[in-house]
Amino acid sequence: MKKYAIFLLIFVILIMSGCTDNTEVRDYTVDMSPRLISVTSNMNTVQVVDAVKSAVVGISANLDYGVSVGSGVAIANDGYIITNQHVIGNIKSVKIYLADKTSRTAELIWSNPSLDIAVLKADISLPYLQTAPLTEVQVGDDVIAIGTPLSLQFKHTVTKGIVSALNRTLEVENDSGTISYMQDLIQHDASINAGNSGGPLINSSGKVIGINALKAADAEGIGFAIPIETATAVVAKVIPNNAFEQTYLGILGCDAEIAYYNDETSEKSGVYIMDIAENSPAFNSGLLPGDVITRINYTNIKYMLDMKKVVLALNPTDEIEIDYIQNGEFKTLKFQNFY
Repeated sequence: MKKYAIFLLIFVILIMSGCTDNTEVRDYTVDMSPRLISVTSNMNTVQVVDAVKSAVVGISANLDYGVSVGSGVAIANDGYIITNQHVIGNIKSVKIYLADKTSRTAELIWSNPSLDIAVLKADISLPYLQTAPLTEVQVGDDVIAIGTPLSLQFKHTVTKGIVSALNRTLEVENDSGTISYMQDLIQHDASINAGNSGGPLINSSGKVIGINALKAADAEGIGFAIPIETATAVVAKVIPNNAFEQTYLGILGCDAEIAYYNDETSEKSGVYIMDIAENSPAFNSGLLPGDVITRINYTNIKYMLDMKKVVLALNPTDEIEIDYIQNGEFKTLKFQNFY
């Protein structure tokens, strides 16, 4: 697996008072009425941007080390916003900047550092966008990135590019010095910079296909977005109760295809188990490092993204059935109550 020198688009320390000007002069030409935004097939790029921009927000969070600036996008009614976890940390309330040049606050509902996804709820309802799964994304598709590069004075900046590749995996060095993997990423060449984190990657139909998260440090035109399915699975469970109960298996895995090329397994499809947390549901079920998960609850598992979608949609008390390969032998197990 080719390794990239990358950096997370984590934060920008604001040093100019002009970037934090609290004066608000509302732009009444921007329609902020709560609604599902739709884009017709005959719209050009300018018209698509004009239609979708009201669902995109700038984000400012006061973290321990300074002010973190990022972006977000509303993808459901009642002001539910998706952003990156690294943009907001564990801050319970953040300030959001709307396309009509006003600002509001949003509350943190759920976040997950390993997925680098967070769900916020604005204190007002917002226009929101449709989403499209990775199955509708092809290499060469036109894409638009909208976000807040560098500082708040550049909020709602628009860049355009194409999808360069799919199912990319990157090694990321964490603050603790450990290594983790970001998998099934969408690679694109729309220009993104610090502050674009959490902003949407939008296709020509005005649908969100990903959440921009990082870029290659030593290259131009190589950006990466997390497929939106990771977020939509969470939002679907958050909306009924305004809360999310996390399911937990205790598995650290990667696409089997990656493990195959590293000579760790003979399987090219599925999720390769790299490690299992002691006393976790997966540990107690009999799964072992080196096993390859191929199906969960009758859903075929080819990539980590497939497993994430299935597991995130489950409740902790649901029964789970896993088909897997252990030492070349196909096996099946069932268990429930996975916390």
